[in-house]
Amino acid sequence: MIKVGITGCDNLRGAELVRILLNHPDVELVWVNTSSNATVPLVQIVPGIVGESSLMVNDPGAPAEVDVIFTCGNRDQTQRAIALIDNANDIRLIDLNGSWNLDHGADKLWKYGLSEMQRRVLVHDARCVTVPGKCATISLLALMPMARNLLLNSAIELHVAMGTIDYDAIAKGPGGAVADEWLQAQRQEIEMALGQCQSSFNQPVTLTVTPLAERRTLAVAARFKCGVDGEMIRQLYEQYYEDHNFVFLVDRPIVTADIENTNKCLLRLEKDERDGLLTVHAVVDAMLKGCAGNAVHAMNLMFGLHEKAGLALKGTGC
Repeated sequence: MIKVGITGCDNLRGAELVRILLNHPDVELVWVNTSSNATVPLVQIVPGIVGESSLMVNDPGAPAEVDVIFTCGNRDQTQRAIALIDNANDIRLIDLNGSWNLDHGADKLWKYGLSEMQRRVLVHDARCVTVPGKCATISLLALMPMARNLLLNSAIELHVAMGTIDYDAIAKGPGGAVADEWLQAQRQEIEMALGQCQSSFNQPVTLTVTPLAERRTLAVAARFKCGVDGEMIRQLYEQYYEDHNFVFLVDRPIVTADIENTNKCLLRLEKDERDGLLTVHAVVDAMLKGCAGNAVHAMNLMFGLHEKAGLALKGTGC
């Protein structure tokens, strides 16, 4: 069994992670900390787990007696977890803050934790993993097959739509808009990751983020010009994702019920052969494939488990 500790479970991504790991067949949840010092039952902090855990939050124990630590809280909690693993060479760390650019983004010890992009690295060479931000996750899933085939050679427009669960948390600008500084950080992360996929990538990326009525949905429409015909593009996407367990191509509009409460990403391609404009639509559940599910996927690879272990989750169906 993989012994797990979690810092910062008193937020949405931490709570989602707890719910997944409590039902993971290969995981034992050993300790969980929050941003406070109160020692209370975990069931009082995380909704939906009554009858599934008798664990106490912030119960004093031996934090080093775990195999992996997930950090879901604030920057200080992440830094404390980093200090802990520095003194224990066999502990792994998975950071869910989407903070590739904190202080450790350029450190070669850290690996970028998008499994569809870095699967081989996560299996063979990962001790510390930072889970991508949500804009980067959804955009990269839409664009990676093109980048890996050196086909991102024109300006890219990314139109990201976030459910209220995320948009309300970032809408800090005037009139409830997303702040330019936040958008710039997301765009820089996307450009950095695309550069890792396609070393020749030097095209401008524009990013807009708008709210969605659906609470948990995260979607992108990625538009750019491409001289390859639509059937060949489809083949490239099918070939790239054929041995991945969570990304699928569909030929119809994607609805929330297709992905909600699952770790799936669904893609749809639209190619206008008249002007060469390709639009790639991608949709995920923001709290699962967009965050906590992505983190567990990375853990499965790091510990040699099947990618789908603990992630065969239930869709809404309505």
